[in-house]
Amino acid sequence: MTSRFHIMHDPRFRLVHQVTQRFSDGPDGGQIRLARTGFTLDPAIKKKAEVYPAMLIATHPAPDTGNLYSPVRGVVSDVSERYVDIDVKPAQPDDPVMPVVDLSSLEGDALLEGLKNMGVDTRSLSQSVDTLIINALNPEPGIMWAEPMLATHVRNLKLGLELHQRISKAHKVIIALPKGMNAAYEGLEVAHIEPEYPNSLDPLVIKAITGKENPPGVGIVGLHALWGLGRVMVTGQPLTETVVTVASCCHTGNYIIKDGTRVCDLFEHANVTVEKGDTVVVGGPLRGQSISLLARGLDKHTTGVFVVEADSIPPLDGDSQCVNCGACALVCPARLAPDMLSRYAEFAKYDRCRAGHIEACMECGLCGYVCIARRPVLQYIRLAKHKLALEDNRLA
Repeated sequence: MTSRFHIMHDPRFRLVHQVTQRFSDGPDGGQIRLARTGFTLDPAIKKKAEVYPAMLIATHPAPDTGNLYSPVRGVVSDVSERYVDIDVKPAQPDDPVMPVVDLSSLEGDALLEGLKNMGVDTRSLSQSVDTLIINALNPEPGIMWAEPMLATHVRNLKLGLELHQRISKAHKVIIALPKGMNAAYEGLEVAHIEPEYPNSLDPLVIKAITGKENPPGVGIVGLHALWGLGRVMVTGQPLTETVVTVASCCHTGNYIIKDGTRVCDLFEHANVTVEKGDTVVVGGPLRGQSISLLARGLDKHTTGVFVVEADSIPPLDGDSQCVNCGACALVCPARLAPDMLSRYAEFAKYDRCRAGHIEACMECGLCGYVCIARRPVLQYIRLAKHKLALEDNRLA
């Protein structure tokens, strides 16, 4: 892997580790904005309706997508095709309390259905494997919640792993840790990975540990997903929280936030200021998506929120032409030709994208990072993947 990076000795590709900073609570007041695209609203959810913690907001027709629940007590202030806005109100002594759900007696499909009804996405949990790998590396440069989570949320992670093993039937569990972190966990084998991006991507972690690409009988799960499973087991309530890293030039911190927390409220809570010309990225610095509205709500899959200061990197140019330098092909860990894939996608030649094995793209973002023409290479590839998925669903 090192040889692929001979053109960019960039310390920003080092994954953060040996961090001991604990978690802070996110904002409590303000407004919650829940993303509801693809969900079917519960008939009781309409403007001015009162909602309570763990109250059902919407269901999803897909069997492997978790339902949507309110994380707060409040009043629905707006319902649109994309969002449900909730004005947060103080809890009252006579508020209804949702019953605790015990999943310990469920197995197989009944357990998967129970998790869906607890707001957990199960698409990555339904396969049976012999070996399960826990990816305990921070997923991208700048994200730093992995080691504090291992140190302070032991019960959460233990219960999440036990639940995952009940589903996957894994006989062997290996935890992937960054080199330099000396730790031992009962019943788990330990493997060490060089903490340099993109080594933290799931397919590359599997390759580093097994020596094979896509080996049969091997599954992988990240700490973020295990934390969510464990949270459901600890609380007996639907999953309405997530863990994120918030970072800017002046502040870095880990927060446990409610589903639907708005970016603007989180920044105000963390004393993060966005100046004119700055870019706000939801997700990681390399794989995340920039947003234009700070009132956007964060969902349960969010791992980080970053402020990229103006003029710190050159902007992308959607009209810029590829100069055929080949830098993206040199750094691609999937051994693809991102230059050609992005050009095919730019001109809607999606069949050629499929022929170029676009489905093997890990969406690591390195192609866009090294592009001297500043083309939105990753965005073009994601567009093509989306269009191909729509076509596949239409033909199914």
